[in-house]
Amino acid sequence: MSSQAVAELIDENVAPPVKKIAKPKELPQELFQRRTATFVAKFGFAMGLVAAGWVAIALDVHLAVTAAAIVVVGLMYAHLVELQHECLHEHPFRNRRLNRVFGFLCGVFMFSSYSHYKYEHLRHHALLGKDENKEFFNYRFNRLSSPIGFVRGAWHLGRYADVLRHVARSLTGRPIENVKRPTTNRRIKAEYRVFVGLVVAAVAFTAVTGNPILALAWLVPLLAVAEPTHFLIELPEHFGLNTQTDPSVLSNTRTVKAGPFFEWFTNGNNLHTTHHAHPGVPMENVPALSAEIHPHFEVVEDSYWSFYRKVLLGEVRYEDFSETCMTR
Repeated sequence: MSSQAVAELIDENVAPPVKKIAKPKELPQELFQRRTATFVAKFGFAMGLVAAGWVAIALDVHLAVTAAAIVVVGLMYAHLVELQHECLHEHPFRNRRLNRVFGFLCGVFMFSSYSHYKYEHLRHHALLGKDENKEFFNYRFNRLSSPIGFVRGAWHLGRYADVLRHVARSLTGRPIENVKRPTTNRRIKAEYRVFVGLVVAAVAFTAVTGNPILALAWLVPLLAVAEPTHFLIELPEHFGLNTQTDPSVLSNTRTVKAGPFFEWFTNGNNLHTTHHAHPGVPMENVPALSAEIHPHFEVVEDSYWSFYRKVLLGEVRYEDFSETCMTR
């Protein structure tokens, strides 16, 4: 299902308040124009920082430099998954294969299968506000109203159990759970098998050379930095909102006001209400659209920091866990 089709599907199934927002065909067509060069520049910049970080870690000139490089690399791994999100909506390229290639590369460091993420995420767009709605990333979003609970949620590695289960199915020829399309199933399994190949190669390289560079440049940034960072990016999207029975994107999705840095780092994810209202609009054009339709939004947070503070204080939480996709 294309992003445009998802957008139209959502507009046909939302509650009356969203009727204030124009349908895709009523929007200025320039909002749907792809900015391929901009995406390639963002991708190249992120990969450049990853490469520079790997070099700094390999050179091991000073502990402080290595630690800083690990942090930067981990942040870029999380940022690249946001670029992967852009690819799975097919915003960067007209060619579907190019979107998959770049999307796969964006997710490889965090073992995020492009085809699997795409399948589940487009379903999330189509089913938001219905009981069948769920998220692709298996983060623990409950018991966050204490520092210990928040930290446990941020470093919860439960999604790797899912990854291992999918890998096992890919290696044994069994279909991926809940993926009904045979072609998509094959693509997903192929991507998980590539992950296995990369891990085996990394382990072999480390065993033969005794060089810990891959552990320091891939595993440590992934687990210590990228995982909690991506958790923090995902958390504000729908947390504390009724995503299972409230069909209005104006009230089941959150917008977070953010400056240029966080808008770049999250790749426009802070404007999540606009994205759900019109997912066919490329992320580069979402700020312009958001500026026009934001008066209709019902859930707006002043900053990421104020949102996290409210979560820690218990001011934003789920009253009824049966009305959320965030704990499934």
